[in-house]
Amino acid sequence: MNVGKWRPWVSAILVALMCGLLVACNSGGGDKGLSNKNPGANDLNVVVAFGDSITQGGECSCIPYPARLSGMIGKIVYNTGIGGSEAADSVGRTQSAINKYHPAFMLILYGVNDVIMGHNVNGILGALNEMVLICKQNNVVPVLATYPVPIAGHKLFAYNTIMLNNGIRTLSEANDIRCVDLEKEFGGEKDPANPDWVVPNPLLYEPDGLHPNDTGTQLMALAFADLF
Repeated sequence: MNVGKWRPWVSAILVALMCGLLVACNSGGGDKGLSNKNPGANDLNVVVAFGDSITQGGECSCIPYPARLSGMIGKIVYNTGIGGSEAADSVGRTQSAINKYHPAFMLILYGVNDVIMGHNVNGILGALNEMVLICKQNNVVPVLATYPVPIAGHKLFAYNTIMLNNGIRTLSEANDIRCVDLEKEFGGEKDPANPDWVVPNPLLYEPDGLHPNDTGTQLMALAFADLF
């Protein structure tokens, strides 16, 4: 990633935290910027950020990531995040958002509330796959994202979130679409007990251990901006 391009928006601590961490889980076109070669009636300058409270940004008294992203990439980014919403119940909302905003791109971050409610990971992935298919059927380029691993008061859900993230990576590969790996973005060193995992960095979270704080939200925006 060209860190210098975004440095005016980044604090010194964020530069140190994100160095070497902005890794997409599927290149879906290598280092080329995200493009939509067949947008149909969709607007190439419109992006929809689709998700739950982490997208909505209501748990942090800071600017949500979609608004930050808009300023970074020079496109309109509509924030359609709904706090507490689940992937399994939001498939139909995919088409509604497309019909309303006609985006050329949709950034999908969904599933952690389903994990918290005890839903099966395979069922969550099925819902995400339906969202991806709806996007493709409507000439919208979908992007999937993994979740920052919950910590602190939400640490109970860490294992199943990691399992969900593994499935999201596989799903992005199967659909040949781009994926932003927020699990790795929010990670620090390797977990000594689980070498395939990274230890989440608490400096990027709100006290609840689920939602990104101001620094974490900026890191999210940077990670998505790197797609473009």
